[in-house]
Amino acid sequence: MINQHAQAIQTSFPGRDYEIQARIAEEFDQLNGHRIRFELIVTSPERQQIIVREAQKKAEESIKSAFASLKSKLRRLGARRLQRQPTAQANLPVASA
Repeated sequence: MINQHAQAIQTSFPGRDYEIQARIAEEFDQLNGHRIRFELIVTSPERQQIIVREAQKKAEESIKSAFASLKSKLRRLGARRLQRQPTAQANLPVASA
């Protein structure tokens, strides 16, 4: 399931090679009881890190929720990257003839 979601992320963002690390662990606390904590650590080609943590009663819920959150964060990161590119190009000197 984790590999399928990771592959879906890679295909959703073609041309971007993300390094995705996943960690899953059980935890118990007095307030919420037994839960499964799922953590994703994603490194972009520009070496930016995105960390997503989710904890739910079932592992499947934690995994789905974490990847959904990751997808929205990657979209925001891509939108910010695209907004910055035109301003960087606009500041380049223009050669005169």
